[in-house]
Amino acid sequence: MADFLTLFKAETKRYFAVQWIQIGNTLSWFLYFFLMLCAAVVLISGVRGGDFGVEGGLLMAVGWLTWMVASDCMAELPQSVSEEAKNGTLEQLCITPVPLAKILAVRSLAYFLGIGARGIVAAVGLAIFIAPLGLSPAILLIFLISLIGAYGMGFMFAGLALVFKRVRSLTNLVFSLMIFFTGSLVGLESIGMAFRVLKLVFPLTWGISLMRQILSGKSGIPVLIDDWEIQGLALHSVAYLFLGLFIFLYGYQRAQQKGTLGHY
Repeated sequence: MADFLTLFKAETKRYFAVQWIQIGNTLSWFLYFFLMLCAAVVLISGVRGGDFGVEGGLLMAVGWLTWMVASDCMAELPQSVSEEAKNGTLEQLCITPVPLAKILAVRSLAYFLGIGARGIVAAVGLAIFIAPLGLSPAILLIFLISLIGAYGMGFMFAGLALVFKRVRSLTNLVFSLMIFFTGSLVGLESIGMAFRVLKLVFPLTWGISLMRQILSGKSGIPVLIDDWEIQGLALHSVAYLFLGLFIFLYGYQRAQQKGTLGHY
């Protein structure tokens, strides 16, 4: 436990030091978040003939904020592997007493603190410009459960990065497609069977749908528990995490066998 805390403190200090040096990236994140959200609101309002309203903006905002935070957390895992390989330090990192998977997991938790702080500031901005999101403990619980599955996808791409080193184009493509397939902008419940398939294929679709149900007052935690929605989401996220770890370990073994941990 002491080793974990020491590693966590070191990675947290490292993250915030890098963010301070690259302050422009943080400001760009906020600018991208608000501009894209405003563009989506204007576009969908136009499609609906201006009948969108504050509630529609809130439902869109909770999905968009979830996707922004989760996609950044997912991207951090393969990006860390690629950067270590590019800097020539990946092999040294792999021979340390601490397993690589543990290092990346702790690094991701430290990153989550930073991106979570961004999300809180973004939520405050939404409260000022649209309306308070009303982030109840129920919504936060579903978000955290969904994030477990998102980290599973991050470990999948980290495993690919160990073998192929350069996977940024692939990760950017997948994460961009997830804007639509997770229903971050528009709910997908109306498409029936396709929605039931998508919520099993992607780690955020199910969670975003449940958060919107709670935010709109259509459902609550007791009802979702009775309907086995919360249990199903938790099982789905844990399964995604184990699948991600399996692919990561497989990629690590492949890279060791091929002797490419020191290559870029």
